[in-house]
Amino acid sequence: MKMKTDLIRVALAIVLLSPAAAYSQVSHGSFEFGLGGSAINHTRTMVSDFHQTKGGDYVFTLEQKLLYGGLDLYSAKELKRWLYADVQATLGIASYYDQGDLIKENSVLAGPGIQIRPPVGKGWVQPYFRLGISYFHKEFPTTYFGPFKDDVTKEAVWKAEDSWNKGYTFDSGSYFPVTAGIGLVGWLSDRVGVRLEADCFRSLGSKGASFARGAFGLVFRLGGENKSTHEAVPARVVEKIVEKEVVREVPVEKVKEVIKEVPCDRTIALLMENVTFDFDKADLTCQSDSVLNEVARIMLMEPDARFVICGYTDAVGNTSYNERLSIMRARAVLDALKAKGVPEEMLLVRGFGKRDAILPDKADNNLRRGDRKVVIERVTWKPLWDYLKEHNLNNLDK
Repeated sequence: MKMKTDLIRVALAIVLLSPAAAYSQVSHGSFEFGLGGSAINHTRTMVSDFHQTKGGDYVFTLEQKLLYGGLDLYSAKELKRWLYADVQATLGIASYYDQGDLIKENSVLAGPGIQIRPPVGKGWVQPYFRLGISYFHKEFPTTYFGPFKDDVTKEAVWKAEDSWNKGYTFDSGSYFPVTAGIGLVGWLSDRVGVRLEADCFRSLGSKGASFARGAFGLVFRLGGENKSTHEAVPARVVEKIVEKEVVREVPVEKVKEVIKEVPCDRTIALLMENVTFDFDKADLTCQSDSVLNEVARIMLMEPDARFVICGYTDAVGNTSYNERLSIMRARAVLDALKAKGVPEEMLLVRGFGKRDAILPDKADNNLRRGDRKVVIERVTWKPLWDYLKEHNLNNLDK
């Protein structure tokens, strides 16, 4: 709750105080500030109630929310007649469902930008194009991929996509997106107007989701030219407006803080159950390569983690041959993950041959496919990792 209050104070200070300080130092040009509302298109997907019907089918409930609203704060300083510097902030309240319960949590979006306003007549209507960068912090989850809760099979996973985030699995709670948008300020008088703006936000890194925002509200103008006569607005009139409009209290709704973590180890283990090999082969199938795309994405989210790739064979064949084949299968997975950007220092391989084969060598070949596998295990104890590195089997010659 303290972090939430601090973020709101920072947003208010950036929007209301920074441009005001600039205005006090530079007398020419106008200063605008405003208050309004916004609508943010940020997907919240929740999958629940996974169960099997009497007829044997598996069903689940998919709940998805696309839009949520917020309080929009705005300020801008005129640098030239066609160029403005602004700072904007949006304090949002988003809702989503968790096992049938409606939960509300907040977000903070704040950052500077530049507006290009082509001169149009006397400036009663001012369209503009905006570029900027923002800091975005949210407390609600936006998971796009994961295992089903209460899944008795321990095999099924779900994945959701929207038009803004193709191929996404998870995103970060805090990141810095760049923004581009268009807007319009229409003046009702020399000092009061309305503002409409639409923006799209895209993360600079790989952990942030892209989204869109629409904002609207009232704008108040201090200083600058009088739009009717092109004369400067008297400064003493400006001071009276500041006293009436700047001093405002923004109500802040208290929300419950919920922190959720996605079990990285369990998700990787579930994905690897789909990576199997043909008899006496160490080549990855097309299906396996697609699964390893998701595994690599999850690993890259935790660059300090360490993983051992363990290869296995079925019970057919002699022990020494199967030991070598199991290492080749583990190496094939390691090479695929390296090609997808996973650093090699995060990975080791081990081969276990047919020691853990469940089915006998006389069993049907299709059933024995389950023994021809690769398992990825996470190592969290450093002495064990150091030992495995010293005795590693990354090279088949060792």
